[in-house]
Amino acid sequence: AYGYENFKEEIPNVSTIAEENPFEKFKSRIANILVGLGLIETYTYHLTNSIIENENMNTSLPLVELANAMSNEYNVLRTWMLPSVMNVLQENKHHEYPQNIFNIGTVFKKDSKQETGVLEQDRLAVVLCGQDVDYTKIKQVLDALFDAIGMKYKANSTEHSSFINGRVARAAVKGNKIAYIGEIHPQVLENFELEMPVAGFELNLTELFKEFKKF
Repeated sequence: AYGYENFKEEIPNVSTIAEENPFEKFKSRIANILVGLGLIETYTYHLTNSIIENENMNTSLPLVELANAMSNEYNVLRTWMLPSVMNVLQENKHHEYPQNIFNIGTVFKKDSKQETGVLEQDRLAVVLCGQDVDYTKIKQVLDALFDAIGMKYKANSTEHSSFINGRVARAAVKGNKIAYIGEIHPQVLENFELEMPVAGFELNLTELFKEFKKF
């Protein structure tokens, strides 16, 4: 919007050596591992709407709303990643199955402790969609991911309105809760007009990287 031609070249007054941000390297490593497991990477928008974020997911999470949204289709910032990848599945029902995809992106949550009033974090969402998908298969993906980066986690059963009761868990690394994993609730599948079962997990990469650096 500003125009690339309006940027002026400047030579900094300090001597610096360029290198890739460690967190970006970590995210690239995560993506490469998942691609190696046969998953397809997708890219989705930061902007979405409350129907996809909450109504379709059987949740009522507080959302960061845009002050002057141009349309109702994109009027909030996403607060988690799973709705985005579920929407990708909805828009690709005409393709063959199984559809195993993942998406790494930024989420935005209301937080009065932040200067902007919004906390930004990077998360990973992975979903498996096909006839024989279940909790065991999605847990195998999470296990393989943690094995590849040399870390361990513990998963304890929990409840979440987007997942089937008894088939959802909360994953933690050294007590730091960083993920939900399980089979998507039938009502959520119906809301997204999906006829195939879906299992998935959402992993907080920002928090995971903090633990990763301690190793």
